[in-house]
Amino acid sequence: MDTGEDKSTLILLDRVDSTNTYAKNNFHLLADGCTVSAVEQYAGRGRLGRKWLSSAGDSLCATAVFKHVEQPFHAGIIAGLAGLELIREQIPDKFVFFKWPNDIYVKECKIAGILSEGVLEKGALAGVVSGIGINVNQDIEVMEAIENPATSLAVQAEKKFFLEKMRFELAEKIKKYYIMYRSNSRSVVDLWRSENRLIGENLVLMEPDGKIRQGCFTDIGDSGEMILRAPDGSIFRFDCGDVKIDVSLINFNLLVYNNKQKK
Repeated sequence: MDTGEDKSTLILLDRVDSTNTYAKNNFHLLADGCTVSAVEQYAGRGRLGRKWLSSAGDSLCATAVFKHVEQPFHAGIIAGLAGLELIREQIPDKFVFFKWPNDIYVKECKIAGILSEGVLEKGALAGVVSGIGINVNQDIEVMEAIENPATSLAVQAEKKFFLEKMRFELAEKIKKYYIMYRSNSRSVVDLWRSENRLIGENLVLMEPDGKIRQGCFTDIGDSGEMILRAPDGSIFRFDCGDVKIDVSLINFNLLVYNNKQKK
């Protein structure tokens, strides 16, 4: 699809298997900082091998191309901050935040996910593509059919959204945060850390081998790893894992109140 728009900001496709796959396959042809989006994605991927399907009109799926990041995980930070800002603009009265390592939540329900993948050239990292999928126009029946708690902008706002406009807005925000990052990477990483509103809360973490740990999420390390304090006081660091939100362990009413006090 030729939108006539600046392709250094957004490339819009009608249908694609995966925007991440497209961006990786065309990495050297795409402009640094541009975003690839698609009306329909039929073989999208999430973390841990999960599928992320995007039917026309339901989800916003996009992948940003980053050729200059100091650490690979920074790519997800840039795309994530753009997605977070976009979501908050649509539902400004809701409690929206990052759930480590790369999800965006509205209280206890997931509304967006991020998947970053490195691009190798002659065995060296040439850059990173960072895909983001946002639930937009799915109705409540679709969201309730998902195994883990999930929501959409339509469910939260009780109205449908114009995806064409949102795609351009997301691409513009990604470019904005990338420019900020290139100027002062520390400020962008610090902003991402501050939006991980579950720091200080008790969480359940499933490690890649299936082992379960529970403890207080105390901080995020310089390499993006979660720092967890177990009930016996021991400290663990995790650079990969699946965080589960147990609503019996988190006082969301207090979190929402504290968030309003910071504004």
